[in-house]
Amino acid sequence: MLSRAPGAAHAAKLIAVAMVAVLALSGAAATAAEAPPAKKPKSKPKEVSVADFYFGPEKLTLKEGQSVNWVWAESNTYPHDVHLKSGPKNLKQKKTYSTRTTAVTDAEFEKTFTTPGTYKFICTIHPTQMHMTIVVKK
Repeated sequence: MLSRAPGAAHAAKLIAVAMVAVLALSGAAATAAEAPPAKKPKSKPKEVSVADFYFGPEKLTLKEGQSVNWVWAESNTYPHDVHLKSGPKNLKQKKTYSTRTTAVTDAEFEKTFTTPGTYKFICTIHPTQMHMTIVVKK
């Protein structure tokens, strides 16, 4: 019969505990690797100035899912609105792409674009002067 010194038994237990810990951690790492990727953080909206007689910028290109925030300029002396004149053929809820009221200052309008295509906006009060195009790509 073999006999071990007390120190050898303790060392054997430590090795066994270490092996269990390594196996447990490797299983956790495998589980973490299989987890779905985290969602991308929402990007900051592109800002458009609604100023007396122009939208600035007049053209924007977005990726599907990005937002635009129209901000009325503090220096305005006339009321303005944002109105979708035309959009992609398959666009749903077209009315939600237009403001319901007009404002002179202290107003914002934010919209997220989830349908790829070309959007044409005007100010209904100044349609020949205030117009802009937004192109949304996949």
